[in-house]
Amino acid sequence: LNNMPGVYATQQGGGAGDARITIRGFNQRNIAVMIDGIPVNDMENGWVYWSNWFGLGGVTALTQVQRGLGSSRIANPAVGGTMNIITKGITNKPFVAANVEFGDSRYQKYSIDYSTGKLKGDWGMVMSFTKRSSTGYVDQLFDDMYAYFFKVEKQFGKTSTLSLTAIGAPQSHGQRSYRARLSLY
Repeated sequence: LNNMPGVYATQQGGGAGDARITIRGFNQRNIAVMIDGIPVNDMENGWVYWSNWFGLGGVTALTQVQRGLGSSRIANPAVGGTMNIITKGITNKPFVAANVEFGDSRYQKYSIDYSTGKLKGDWGMVMSFTKRSSTGYVDQLFDDMYAYFFKVEKQFGKTSTLSLTAIGAPQSHGQRSYRARLSLY
């Protein structure tokens, strides 16, 4: 996202999943963020809690960004722009992919992705599971996160697809505050 003009993405607060995106100077409250066309902004304040979408990077096929005001049939806070994250769908051939990562601060990440390919009747399924843990590079910034993604698709001809998706990210992680706590004084 940082390679697009007018878009700035960064971590915030230092905790796992604490991030922010700015488009044309507007923060996430004024950007419509969607996954497969479904809005994910918080209904109360318009914010996007990125830690809830852990594991989404592994199943993202492409990200569409529209800078500036756009027209939509749904009520969304798209003054700054619209971002649509499109997830992977069924492929012609089945595949399995596994990934293992290790790093400092006891960082460990394991993921496995599986696609059935196109089955009889133009059905298919995509599955992904990710686990990540770390003690954090700063005290109290630990994380213990899981993510699952299941998608069942049925293609109708060359122009229509029915998708049923289940996605989740159960987790626990620490956060860093920039304010000095009363106990410090």
